[in-house]
Order: sequence, then structure tokens, then C-alpha cells
Amino acid sequence: MTESSNGVVILITLLNILVYKLQKLKEAQRGNGLQLSARQSCRRFSLRDIQWATNNFHEELVIGKGGFGNVYKGIIDFGESQVAIKRLGTRSRQGIKEFHTEIEMLSKFRHGHLVSLIGYCDDCEEMILVYDYMPRGTLADHLHKRVKHGDLSLPCLSWVQRLKICIGAAHGLDYLHTGTSTESRVIHRDVKTTNILLDDNFAAKISDFGLSKTGPTNQTHTYVSTRVKGTFGYLDPFYVSTHRLTRKSDVYSFGVVLFEVLCGRPAVDKSLDEEQINLAGWAQHCFKERLLDQITDPKIRQDISSDSLNAYVDVAIRCLCNQPKLRPSMAEVVVGLETALTLQEKSDHYTLVEISPTDFSQQYEDGSTFKVKNTNHNRQYENTGDGSVKPINGWRGRNQLYARMNFTKRASGLLSITARAFSVNKDAKTSKYYNGAQEVTSNKSQAADPPNFLPLDPSVNPTPPSHEVLQPSSLKIFTFNDLSVATRKFHRDNILGEGGFGCVYKGWVDKNTFGAAEWGTGLAIAVKKLGRKAIQGHQEWSAEVKYLGRLSHPNLVKLIGYCSEEEHRLIVYEFMPHGSLDKHIYRGDPSCQPLSWNLRISAALDVAKALAYLHSPEANVIFRDPKTSNIVMDYNYKAKLTDFGSARDGPENESTHVSTRVMGTYGYAAPEYMATGLLTKKSDVYTFGVVLLEILTGRRAHDTTLPTKEQNLVHWASPYLTSKHKILRVMDADMKGQCTTGAALKLSSLALKCLSQDPKLRPDTNEVVIALEKLQ
Repeated sequence: MTESSNGVVILITLLNILVYKLQKLKEAQRGNGLQLSARQSCRRFSLRDIQWATNNFHEELVIGKGGFGNVYKGIIDFGESQVAIKRLGTRSRQGIKEFHTEIEMLSKFRHGHLVSLIGYCDDCEEMILVYDYMPRGTLADHLHKRVKHGDLSLPCLSWVQRLKICIGAAHGLDYLHTGTSTESRVIHRDVKTTNILLDDNFAAKISDFGLSKTGPTNQTHTYVSTRVKGTFGYLDPFYVSTHRLTRKSDVYSFGVVLFEVLCGRPAVDKSLDEEQINLAGWAQHCFKERLLDQITDPKIRQDISSDSLNAYVDVAIRCLCNQPKLRPSMAEVVVGLETALTLQEKSDHYTLVEISPTDFSQQYEDGSTFKVKNTNHNRQYENTGDGSVKPINGWRGRNQLYARMNFTKRASGLLSITARAFSVNKDAKTSKYYNGAQEVTSNKSQAADPPNFLPLDPSVNPTPPSHEVLQPSSLKIFTFNDLSVATRKFHRDNILGEGGFGCVYKGWVDKNTFGAAEWGTGLAIAVKKLGRKAIQGHQEWSAEVKYLGRLSHPNLVKLIGYCSEEEHRLIVYEFMPHGSLDKHIYRGDPSCQPLSWNLRISAALDVAKALAYLHSPEANVIFRDPKTSNIVMDYNYKAKLTDFGSARDGPENESTHVSTRVMGTYGYAAPEYMATGLLTKKSDVYTFGVVLLEILTGRRAHDTTLPTKEQNLVHWASPYLTSKHKILRVMDADMKGQCTTGAALKLSSLALKCLSQDPKLRPDTNEVVIALEKLQ
């Protein structure tokens, strides 16, 4: 008995020693992961030091929360210094890699507009960073964050203060991009208002370098290939679609910040109407329609000089260009913002009497009057759509030269530009971005949006054939009991598929009455049942009935009827015996035969015809999610589109887009739509380009089981699609020998055109149909 007890004691002692050694080994590994220069230049705190500084991480000292964890206000050096202490939370999405990156970046770089890192702690599994304390908090706090949570204690930032903060942040980013004197430049990758801190004097400092990457300095390599990381609402659409991170990705994010500053609202606000949720898209829409007065923060609206606003918006809108090459550098952004500040400060010297003859007032719904301190109101711009603006309404002369100047020229001519802007034009009636007293109504789509998730031949533009429209009144209204009987009480053996809406079951009904029939007799149907825990809901169900109830085309799945009984929501379609296209391409289902080359091209053509019909004036619908799992096949392998839960009415009149919340499937959604919320028919074309790549390669649009560099199909396959030799590396092995290399290249060429970064360069769906018919 004694020997047994001694053995247990020895075993416990050995286990304790082992745990202690492993803990020390982990701490050593964490320390060794840091570069020597970082360890030498940064102060290392013990956990006891940090606990003392934060009163053992007292909840009352929390001054911020983020993806990393909590940030505490603390005191070090016996109460002499105030610091901000960021502690990695146990449920944080970030980890040791971000921890090391932050230390290495901030220990290496010193600049007046970068937050200073004092030290770190990595004792006892903790990962803690210690910074200079920024008493004014984040820029987001002052613009919208604390106000949204009911804290009105922060004073409103004036327009001049906002400009100076933006200039300071721009200087910090410019230093990272060009002035670090290192072999590689730094791309922040997470520029946003919560990562811009303010000191006692409201000087801006860039913080949070956990996602930063070093980029090449030479001109031949302008990007870094990496997985997409950042914050939704700020992400560069080019980076999202290509995984190519450039310094211009930071510029795009900073453009979103500039509009946050102007509008006083978050980059993403789900409490607003759907077309306004994403600030980048909404701001671009308002810029195009010259309605920026409607989104400018009312707290500063009366104080902004129109000349200052013109210069400011000119910078912001250029930062949001889809093409990175058209965006300014951060040095050019600094020049543009300093111009806006100079114009504002100069305009403040004028008295109301001096400028009143050329000013106008506009009444707002809240009864306030906006008095514009304008010095040249007769300037109006037209958005050309390629990231530039051109003057309209006869504005000419030296001011036209100013509008067309690039940022470098503006820097050299800053003084003369500023002087000219101060001249008074007595014939003025409207400013560049404000619409004056003229009443303007926004052209919005009336359809409710369900909550989810180079031309080939310009001379040929055939009109799609007209098809009989099936009215909703002709649909069968099923009872829940009928469908329960038809599907054998929704037996699991009858499940055909499962998605965000719920399960799809096979069932049988009478061909004439659509009443429940004996299993295996009558007409086979597919019944989609909304699940209790489904991420989609009633709005998707309504959209499905709405669109398939009124649209009819050989390549759209036929809607037979629906059930809306108490809490039950079901949809009944024609049965498609060969299932969805993805199962045949990826061969995840052994019962699905692999499709030949000819059948794949035929399926692609069928889908293109369906999209062409949807995009026609007759239907005017943007499908929004034409992925391979939403393409089903009948007895003859004819492909049909299904699942209209994400569909949306297309733009009306002369508008080219619909502003809406971002919905769709990762890997398929068009990058400009993901970044801005501006939905166009060319968004469907982009998604269809991804489908063409899936058909060609036999791979999924996004596959996390593959190595990181191969997970995104568009990013991985694009470099191989233009060469006869390279295309064989990505082509589905089952297709080799069934088609010529030339045919594969034609399909890949069409896919690349559909996947163009610039939506204007994508073909329309009628042109896609023509190209596939030629290929077939």
C-alpha cells in the first residue's frame, strides 16, 4: 500500500515537472519567434507587472475591445506613465503570428503618426502588448461608435479637425509605404477608423499592425500574393478577387475612412436601408448622382466650404477606384487633403457679408438651413466610371485644367490652385457635389432584398425570344399535409440536397390534380422545405415564388406551387433527375456520372441563355448566385437555373446598378459588388465566369482542403489560362482527349473576359451565348 502511494506521488511529481518544462519551452519558442532586434528594442514585462498595472485586468479599466481581445488603461513605472495594454483573449481570432508581427513592425519603425509600442509580455501563455496611451480614443469613437452606444460625452469633431486627423493618418501610411528605409515597404492591410488613435492634441496615429505585410520595393513586383484578411467594408475589391495585396489596397481602405469622416457613419451599418448598408457603394452612388449633401454629417454640414469639399471628395472618390493603378499614392492623398484644408481655412477668413451674394441656402427635413461658403459654385463633374471625373455644364478655362490635373501636378501648382479657388463667381448657382435647391429623388429598386448571404462582337446583339409568362395565380397552393404525404413525411431517404434554405425532398403527386400520389406513381416533384434553423427565411421564400411564379423559360426550373401554412414554408418544383451540375463536375456523388466535354459546354450554354433572358428588358432580373449547385439537369441533361432566393430586380430607367446588401457565395461574388454593394448585371457575368472555370478545371470555386495558394480557383487558375502549354496544368484530366487545346483556350478566354476586374470590359450575357454557340 505504501509502495503504491509512493508511486503515485512520484508520478504526479514527474507530470508537474513535465508540464513546467513544456510551459517554459513554449515561452522560449514564443520569444525565439521574435527577431533579435525586436527583443532588444522592446521592453519585456512580466505578467505580474501587467497585473499590477491593470489592477489584475479590472473590468472598469477596459477602454476598448477588438478581434485581438480587450484593451486596458494601465499605469507603469510606479504611476509615472499611463499606457494602453492589449491582451489576447482566449477566444480571439488572432494569435501568435499577429502578436509577433505587431512587435516586429512597431519596434522597427518610428514616426509621429504611428502609435508607439513600449513593450510586451509573453509569460504564462499570455500575449500582451503595451503601447503609449491615447487619451482621445479612436477616430471611430468620435465619429459614430460611442454615440451609437448612447455615450454622448465626446465632443463633435469640427471639419478642420477631421481634415487634420485625415492628413496625419495619411502621413503615417505614406511613411509605411515609402519612408521606412527598409528593404521592403509595409502594407498595413487593416486601415479603418478604429485603428486610427488620437492623442491629447487630436493628432492621428496608426495602430494595430497584426495583419501587416511587407511588400517589394522594386517596380517589377508590385504585389504580395496572400490570403484575404482585413475588415469587411474596407476590403479592396482587387485584393479580394486576385489575392494580390498592394499598397493601393491600403489606399482603397483609406478612401472608405475618408467617407466615414465626411458622413459620420460606419463603413457598414446594417440598421440602415439595404442600399445604404455599405458606405463605399452608397457614397459612390451619391457622388455619381451629385447627392453628397444627403450623406454629409449634419453636425458639420453648415461649416464646410464647397471648395474644400470638392478637393476632399476628389481625393476620396479616386481612392475607391476599382483599378489600383487609377488610385493615388498616399503621398498624393496627403497633397489633396492639405489642399482641402488650405481651402477651408482660407474660406473661414471671409465674412458672411463678403460671400453672401453668391451663396444659396437649402432647407433640410429637420428644419436646419445649410449655408454654403462657396467661392466658385459653377463647377459640376461627371463620373466617367473609370475612376476619373470630367467637367460638365460648360465649365471651362483654368478650372477645367485643375479638374484634369493629376495629383503630382497639383502638388507643384498648389499655391496657384488655392489662389484661383478663392475668386468669387457671381453667376454661380450650384456647387460641384451639392445639388443646390433643386429637388432630386433617388431611383431605388422597389423589390425587397432577401437577407442572406471585351465584347466578343459588339455589332451582334440578338433579342432573346419572348416566352409565356406564368402568373402566380396559376400556381398550385399545397397544404402541408399533402406535401408530407407526398414525401413520406419528409423521410431522410428522400433528401435530394441541402442548403441555406433547408432540405430538398423528392415526392410524388397526381399529374392532373397535384394531390399526393402513391410513391413511385404519377409526377415526381422536388419539395424545398424551410428548416427551423435555416440561415434563410420568409423573404427568400417570397422571392422564389415571386420570380419563378412570373418568369418562364426552358432553362429556368419550373415552379409547380408552394405551401404557406402557419409556420410552414415550402416550394414545389419539377423534379430534375440528374441533380445539380456541381455533383457531376466534382464527382462527390458516386451516382452522378462525369459529364463529357460536349455536355459541359451544352450546360454552360443553357445557363447563359437563362441569364440572357433574365437580363433582358422583358424580365430585368439579376440572379445574383448562378453557381454550379444552383444549376440542375433534367432527363436529357438540359441545364436549368434554380434557387431565386437571392434574385433581385434589375436597375430601371438609365441606372446601371442597384445598391443593396452583399449576398452570394464566397468564391463566386464579383469583387466590386463585395466591396461596394453596387449590384449590376455584370455581377452575374463575373459569377458565370467562375462557373466556366469550374467546368474547365473540375475544381470548386473555393476549396479549403487544397493548399492555401490553390484554394481560390480564380486566383490559382488565371495565370495558366492564356497558354496552350500551361492550360493543360489546370484542365480537368477527364476532359483531355475529348476536346482540342484550342477549344479549351477559347473557353478559358471567355472565362477571363467574364472575370475582368473592370465590369465594363465583361461581355453581356447575349455575347456570352454567341461565344458558347460558336464553341459548341
